[in-house]
Amino acid sequence: MSSFGQPGDSTLNTDTFNLIPDKLPSHPCVFVNRVDLERSRQLIQEGGWANVALQRLLDAANVPFEMPGSLAEKAIPDQNARILTHAKRQILAFHLTGKQEYYDRALTVFQQIASAYLTWPLIDDHIRAMNYGLAESRFTINLAQVYDLLTAVEPDVKDRDLFLKALARTQDTTDRCQHKTCGNHNTWNLAARLAAGLAMGRLESLSEVLYGWEFKGTQRYGLVHQLRHDILSDGLHWERTPGYHYYTLMAIVEVVVMLEHAGIDLWHTHLPSQQENEGDDLHRAYGPAGTKSLKAAFDAPFYQTTGNGDLCLLHDSGLANLRGVWIWGPLYELAYQAYEDPKYAWLLNRIDQDYQNHPERKYPELPMSLQPPAGEFDFLRLHQREIPEGSFSLSENCPISLEGTHKNHCTLFPTTGAGILRHSPGTTDPAVHFFWGPHSAGHQSPAALHVDLHALGRRITNAPDAGGYEDPMHLTWVRTTIAHNTVTVDETPMFPYDREEDSIWRADNRREHVSDSVLEFFEPGEEFQTCRASNEQVYPGVRLDRTLVLTKHFLIDLFRVTSEKSHQYDYAMHILGTPQLPEETQPVNLGEQRGYRHFSQPKTWKTETETNLTWNTKIGPVKGWTLLPEGANAVVAKDPVIENVHAHLGALESEPPRSNLIVRAKGTKLFFLSLWQFGESNIEAHLEHGQPEEEIVVQTQGMGRNDRWVFPWQSQPVQRTSLSL
Repeated sequence: MSSFGQPGDSTLNTDTFNLIPDKLPSHPCVFVNRVDLERSRQLIQEGGWANVALQRLLDAANVPFEMPGSLAEKAIPDQNARILTHAKRQILAFHLTGKQEYYDRALTVFQQIASAYLTWPLIDDHIRAMNYGLAESRFTINLAQVYDLLTAVEPDVKDRDLFLKALARTQDTTDRCQHKTCGNHNTWNLAARLAAGLAMGRLESLSEVLYGWEFKGTQRYGLVHQLRHDILSDGLHWERTPGYHYYTLMAIVEVVVMLEHAGIDLWHTHLPSQQENEGDDLHRAYGPAGTKSLKAAFDAPFYQTTGNGDLCLLHDSGLANLRGVWIWGPLYELAYQAYEDPKYAWLLNRIDQDYQNHPERKYPELPMSLQPPAGEFDFLRLHQREIPEGSFSLSENCPISLEGTHKNHCTLFPTTGAGILRHSPGTTDPAVHFFWGPHSAGHQSPAALHVDLHALGRRITNAPDAGGYEDPMHLTWVRTTIAHNTVTVDETPMFPYDREEDSIWRADNRREHVSDSVLEFFEPGEEFQTCRASNEQVYPGVRLDRTLVLTKHFLIDLFRVTSEKSHQYDYAMHILGTPQLPEETQPVNLGEQRGYRHFSQPKTWKTETETNLTWNTKIGPVKGWTLLPEGANAVVAKDPVIENVHAHLGALESEPPRSNLIVRAKGTKLFFLSLWQFGESNIEAHLEHGQPEEEIVVQTQGMGRNDRWVFPWQSQPVQRTSLSL
């Protein structure tokens, strides 16, 4: 078992990658170092936003603060956070102004919180000062930061032994953090462990945080594991949601900055990709051979976007547009300082421009990344008064880490299991996001082969909204398949949500069954772009097989379903808009199964072989033609409107409610064929011939073209032949 030991303890675990220096730097070295402080003072003297940031800090520091009468009786989380924030304001104000009263206030407050901390018992065997693990990690980080800044002024600060004893006691919580391996909780716990260790002058903490440590016979993963394994080989985080990619990256950056102060440069270190399970891995994405850099985690999200920066909201993301990354603080300012990549500068300037007069910009003179509460302090880490204009274009081909590729303005994330087809690198031409990745993380929803459409600079479809993890509809709506743009079998969500259980945190590894799809092909052509993926794991005995063809004017969507036994298949597309329904419709009952129970006003109408619907959307009319399988019927219903829906970060305006088209068919082998067209397009389509397990041929006519499209049953690319008009 690893032990905190005494300050200066140099006992180390094996340093596999020769990263650890012989000694630690002088204080301060946790939140900022002496170079950061001196640079900030210089920026303040030069005026501009740094002066505004200082005034914001001083205004907060000068607000009268009354300490509670007693802190020793019990831990009060909100109160504890306020006390530490007050102490942090005071000590930073001292370092920037030199006024002794700030130092004295910080010291007085810190004496009381440190004394009280030593009296509080462990709660639920893993937290002490706060009410949940992530908050406990942040408390520990702030505790260490304040002590580090105090002792930088006065190495033998009054009550030094008391403070060191309090910091040493934080080992109880960092040892016991309930998330030990691949999740963001553990990343923040590593940041807490490192902050306390650096503040104490404890060299061993570097080894623990880089390579992990053992407690009561259980190994905790370190940051090296996360960089080698949990940032996938195509640059994205293994939980496969942009929001949690950045939330985890925020914690990783916190650790990397502290390690940089200690003389370890993980910004530019290349580590070999992990090739096998280290014992308790939460996901199975290993290899290929080669090295990974942290930079890929900053690069990859640029290529997840459509032309205007929009991101798919699938799973528990919440990040609607890349411009919304400011909510996680100065990630890209710090990355620009490390890499000087012009696309980071481009993004930072775009964020400030897009939010120039936005209500969320409470401090107009400050960059958006300094608008969150932590921006009150984060400005001390920024080096430049101005960021150059920068540049970024989706027209430039490039690799993304070891396996990702961006070619002909289309992007393939093969490890994540997602592809973005774009007809052009511009902001208005159509694009489609296609997801076929495994369900290996609790933050995912059962949505294999889900698609989202984008055209004329706006979303056409969307993933379901969430009202938070405590909302019962998160399980009965967000965690259902029918809420997504894919096929549901027998009104049952895909594995691993096929059982009636209460948990919203399911993953395939907990059932020891893979959910992987197969990428059949990804062809980013010049005139049209295609992708095909299949899955035989999420519904026993059923093969789901989807092929997409994107052109300037339309998307062809071919969804084959095959099985030995007869099933009910519901093909669903959820459109951000309102359909123009036929005159004669009648109500239909969609039942009370999970997901289905939340639809309102479901209606059907008499159809034979096909249905044509026009949807009123923000881009104008969106037309959907769908060929009906034999005996199928079409239903349109309204999706639920979620109260208190979580904000879509980066969205500058709200989206209209979703309505859905459900095509319901029964059988063993059938296919759904749709054509979606946008704006002023006027395309006609018809099936020439085909069967689910044979070649399928479709003809399209309009906008000056007459084409035959051949969809082979074998895993071969789609072929287009031009016919005379």
